[in-house]
Amino acid sequence: MKKALMTLIATTVVASLLLVLPPQASAGWFARHHPRRAEVNERERRQQQRIADGLRTGRLTPGEAAQLESQEAALKRQERQDVHANGGYLTRQQERQLNQEENGLSHEIYQDEHN
Repeated sequence: MKKALMTLIATTVVASLLLVLPPQASAGWFARHHPRRAEVNERERRQQQRIADGLRTGRLTPGEAAQLESQEAALKRQERQDVHANGGYLTRQQERQLNQEENGLSHEIYQDEHN
């Protein structure tokens, strides 16, 4: 009887803790939402939107848009390779490098839209 009571109490405590404690983020979630990676991904999303807007409004020709999209895809591949090499996140140096390359692409988008 005493053993059954102790088992019941232990089970109740464990169940209560599971209900009270928030679930831990999985490693995959953290890798996708790591602050440095999230910043790079948001920047890529904005660049993609600028290219789409330029094509839609006629400020970019289809050829210019295709070339810019190709460069953006290459940056995305580079990010994925960097993340894979570092266990799911970007180092500060990799983030700086990707941001410098995004700066160059941003300048190209602007130049292509305004020529």
